[in-house]
Amino acid sequence: MLEPGKRTLYIDALRPPSDYQLTWGIGTTYSLELETLLSVPLAFSLYECKNQKEILNNSIFALDAIRRNASKLVIFCQHGQIKVSSSDSLLYSYLEDMIVEVNPSSGGVFHPKTWLLRFKNQEGEIFYKYICLSRNITFDRSWDTILVLDGRPVEDGVPENDNLIKFVNFLPKIAVNKIEKNRLDIIKKSSIELGKIKFNPPENFDNQFNFHFLGIDNSDSFPISDEYRRLLIVSPFLNESFLNRFDNVKQKYLISIQNSLDKISDDTLKKYNKIWVLDELAEDKSEDDISRLSGLHAKLYIGENEKSVTLWNGSSNATHAGFSSQNVEALVELRGERRKVGINQFLDENSENSTINFLKEYGKTTLNEEEKKKENLEKELEKRLEEYKENLLKIGLRIKIKPESEELYKIIVYPNITNSKYYSEGIKGICYPITLQKQTNKIDIPLLWKDKIIFHKVPLLSLSSLVAFELNIKDKGISQKMEFVLNLPVDGMPERRNDKIIRAILKDSNGFIQYLRILLTENQNIFLFNHNFYNSYMGGYGHQKNKMPLPLAEELIKALSRDPDKIKNIHDLIKELSKNKEIKDDIIPEEFKEIWKNIWRVYKSQYGKRK
Repeated sequence: MLEPGKRTLYIDALRPPSDYQLTWGIGTTYSLELETLLSVPLAFSLYECKNQKEILNNSIFALDAIRRNASKLVIFCQHGQIKVSSSDSLLYSYLEDMIVEVNPSSGGVFHPKTWLLRFKNQEGEIFYKYICLSRNITFDRSWDTILVLDGRPVEDGVPENDNLIKFVNFLPKIAVNKIEKNRLDIIKKSSIELGKIKFNPPENFDNQFNFHFLGIDNSDSFPISDEYRRLLIVSPFLNESFLNRFDNVKQKYLISIQNSLDKISDDTLKKYNKIWVLDELAEDKSEDDISRLSGLHAKLYIGENEKSVTLWNGSSNATHAGFSSQNVEALVELRGERRKVGINQFLDENSENSTINFLKEYGKTTLNEEEKKKENLEKELEKRLEEYKENLLKIGLRIKIKPESEELYKIIVYPNITNSKYYSEGIKGICYPITLQKQTNKIDIPLLWKDKIIFHKVPLLSLSSLVAFELNIKDKGISQKMEFVLNLPVDGMPERRNDKIIRAILKDSNGFIQYLRILLTENQNIFLFNHNFYNSYMGGYGHQKNKMPLPLAEELIKALSRDPDKIKNIHDLIKELSKNKEIKDDIIPEEFKEIWKNIWRVYKSQYGKRK
């Protein structure tokens, strides 16, 4: 149970069963990295991908995965918690409509980490995944937990899904900006269908389990009882009020991080029989992926009686905010037998893969007066940056795009609400579209409080709704920096921007043929393990302009009879390319144009009424 050696890779958990395709998906996260989110569609297209970053570097592979799946996904994240990416990609534009920033009215934060995924096979069979985890949509190397529940349709209603349905319907209500209709349809369809989807628990757990979503209404109650004989708490963040709730529990165990534990009083810590932190030496023992993990981010609670166990897995930290409905949080409550899934199984000292092998007993550390002063000043500076950021988020920033000259545009960032009175001494801030170089395109943020800022001479490919912000403050030799990205509402985005991006990625007829081969293949995995597939397939075609290799013509004819949806996908690609008047004729080989006319004519006559 939860053995470190059985870690599940984030992307692996998203993959569909064999022969199933993604219909739609809803993700929730506190924070997200754009590069990580860019890799998510790969899970639904390249099933045996071993190195997401390597595949992302091949922009044609990534383009295919994102074009197939981006419109099927909607991701909700806390307003102002998109991270500034260390890398740039033309494909970030496909993420803009996918990302919905939200802000709970409770005054807390949006903190759930979940996925609800719907898949369908060619026989029309439906398969669901509900994933509840402690990991945000990031490439963090921290220790996390993940729970995957598989679901299938049943004839009778499933009342235990009521909380899940309520949560799904709640998400659009806290959106900061308008949500695209396609994404709202995903929410609506999911909430209707979930009423008859039966989810199954993992092995060794009872069939009865509960979905918990805190902070979505006033009916939430504290889910963890104090009537257990033993209790294990795993959480990186702690506070006194939470830890003191369980005085009736005779044996209590706690796993956390050094900094959090040092802030808890000795009187509270004495109530716990054993307290552990991650052992940094144990993490560095070998060179495998498990050893390179660092930091604790898991949130797990195990309550144990004589024969039974109740386990909660999800996003809630062991704090007042995590369980008081101040934050929006997600947990799943599982039940099982103590001998199978109890605390002893989790902390089994005789097992090589036990979590206990990566822990050491906690010992309090203290700061000297100078260190305390430095820490307090850092906190004060961070608080001032956070206050500045909160006020910036409140003014409702928007974007307007206008043509400036041939193929160049200006991006106007302006506030919906001006706040010329707001001022914070000592804070310097800049912003810039994430598609532009920071050093040569940054503009001071203070201008936004009174009017607008304008980025001039922006190429079509660099137009984006994603704007990066950087705040800096320095006092008494101590510096603090805060970076984040906002996905701003846009007026005037040229329709042909994405068409131009496709053209830029394909580059020429070689790229076009390579992309066709990806669209036509019956097994995408062959590309992932044969780096020479392009040359071996093309058979030297790369030096033959405007000619189409014979095998591709045969594959088009085969797809027409066996899998006509592939023909429709190719038609959509050609349609997108044709909308862009700048597309050079030589990107599509003349021989392809001739055979395509016949292929498309047959398709329309046989499948023209298909949607």
